[in-house]
Amino acid sequence: MSIASRLRSERLLAAHPFSRGIDPDELARMSELAYLVDFDTGDVIFAIDDEAERFYLLRSGVVGLEVPSDTGIPRTIEQITEGSALGWSWLFPPYQWQFAAVARTPVRTIAFDAPTLRAHLEERPVCGFAVLSRVAMVMADRLYATRRQVLSLLD
Repeated sequence: MSIASRLRSERLLAAHPFSRGIDPDELARMSELAYLVDFDTGDVIFAIDDEAERFYLLRSGVVGLEVPSDTGIPRTIEQITEGSALGWSWLFPPYQWQFAAVARTPVRTIAFDAPTLRAHLEERPVCGFAVLSRVAMVMADRLYATRRQVLSLLD
């Protein structure tokens, strides 16, 4: 992992699909909290039960979301790609990751420090609602992906 730089322009954040429809002034404030983080192929972005300290928006690359299996080999439940949001555990106590995330290719992200972003969203409820509703969609996607995996195990 390498922290490339602080996100100096809101253009990258505004161009990300997650940000569509968020008030431009709110995006400008959020961009002040963002920075760029890159991962190499094979890097563990986060592991199950680790503290959920960041929220990521994927700019490019592929990330595998994994859960443990009985065989000891992690089972990939979903591949996350460019334009997706990565992580929701940062929003809810006990702030621990529920999945593991591994870079399958080089990955470029916009990242946010979770405690700082949570505080910002609490202070700005309109922005908080916009982000929370988008994260809820991410959670629903993960639930559907997990459901598909469970059903495939039953076949």
